[in-house]
Amino acid sequence: MVHFKEPIPLDVMEESEKEASRCDLMLICGTSAVVYPFANLSRMARFHSGRLVTGLDVMGQKANVKMIEVNADPTPLTHEGISDCLIQGQTGEILPRIVEELRTARKQRS
Repeated sequence: MVHFKEPIPLDVMEESEKEASRCDLMLICGTSAVVYPFANLSRMARFHSGRLVTGLDVMGQKANVKMIEVNADPTPLTHEGISDCLIQGQTGEILPRIVEELRTARKQRS
């Protein structure tokens, strides 16, 4: 979480970019997706060149990553087709339901 006008520590930004460049699932929750530089993390995950250059917008081939937005309203990521789907609602209600569904699915596989 980043608050407005709060400085982002360099190590946090670097680690966030590294994780975005290698994830296979990204949940984008409760954001307007317009506050940079973190608003660019989902684009980095969606389109990456396979190499990470910290602090730069490195775009390349479309990555094989599933991106799910959980937001009250659509965002630029929804409209640009960056996210694969939008679960519209309050994150405080939706995320616990997702966790419960995953727990149920895990138990059924066991």
